[in-house]
Amino acid sequence: MFTAVVLAIAVAVGVAAVAITWPMVKSSFDRSSWSSSMGMYKVGLTYTKNGPYAYAQNGVSAPLSSSPSPVGYCIAYKYNATTAIYSCPSNQPTG
Repeated sequence: MFTAVVLAIAVAVGVAAVAITWPMVKSSFDRSSWSSSMGMYKVGLTYTKNGPYAYAQNGVSAPLSSSPSPVGYCIAYKYNATTAIYSCPSNQPTG
């Protein structure tokens, strides 16, 4: 009888441990998945006579001005006639 009680308590503790730690494990997997998917975003730049033109992988494109503006999930602006700077969620600003 004592062994059955100890075994039942051990099973209950094991189930509680899994129930408590599973959301933390899932959160870690979700964070890794999000960061790897954000790493795919970057801005392509084309330079025309009117200045730089930016386009993103998700089909969004826009001419750039001297003030930062969104291009898809990224932010980009025209630094001068031949240089544009952009930053996406998972990378450092790039010129």
